[in-house]
Amino acid sequence: MNFAELADPIQHNPTLNPKLWEGSNRLKSEVRGALLRIAEDFKAYVEVPFKVIDVVITGSNVNFNYTGKSDLDLHLIADFDSVVCDREAAELFDAKRLLYEREHDVHIYGIPVGLYVEDKDHPGVSAGTYSVLNDQWIKTPSKEHPAYDMEEVEHMVEVWQTVIKQAMKTGDLQACRNALQLLRKYRKLGLQLPQGEYSVPNLVYKVLRNDQTLEGITVLVNHLHDQALSLEKN
Repeated sequence: MNFAELADPIQHNPTLNPKLWEGSNRLKSEVRGALLRIAEDFKAYVEVPFKVIDVVITGSNVNFNYTGKSDLDLHLIADFDSVVCDREAAELFDAKRLLYEREHDVHIYGIPVGLYVEDKDHPGVSAGTYSVLNDQWIKTPSKEHPAYDMEEVEHMVEVWQTVIKQAMKTGDLQACRNALQLLRKYRKLGLQLPQGEYSVPNLVYKVLRNDQTLEGITVLVNHLHDQALSLEKN
């Protein structure tokens, strides 16, 4: 496959997303207010008390490489040591995040908001990070175009397309869910690498999202889930 045939994971823009930002310095006040309300709502939804150190946004919409399909990553930076629970904090937060996203469809001016709880002692790597809580940049993004390994991205896209297609062919709900979970873990590990957003795993994930592969398996998972809960006419 020629890389040019792939949906390009990186788009470079001269300004930050004008839906969210006033110039390149400040988050729009109404956007900031909405994000703080969402963060507070999610914290209450978790139902297990934990200490929030900061509320930040990261990802393409906090950088110059956003596209029309980019979401807005909202992170509650937490002290995992403050969590008193009978299960691991990371597992708890991830489960609650997925449940919240299934029950709520939250957008900021049409941009989906993705929620995460991040351990203050193990921060992710991002080209741009903005503190919503303190209304200031933590890490200002650069307009420079970073280099990335296009051949490796192409190769891994083919690998993941094969994995996902094979899972979909089975028509098995758990097989499809496992493929999605593996892909999400793969991306998460990539975001923890020094390259962060420009790591191969994250760029592969973006290609699969942009070329509708991710949407296809997600729709199938939802269909199979509904089917598993239903009774057909006899």
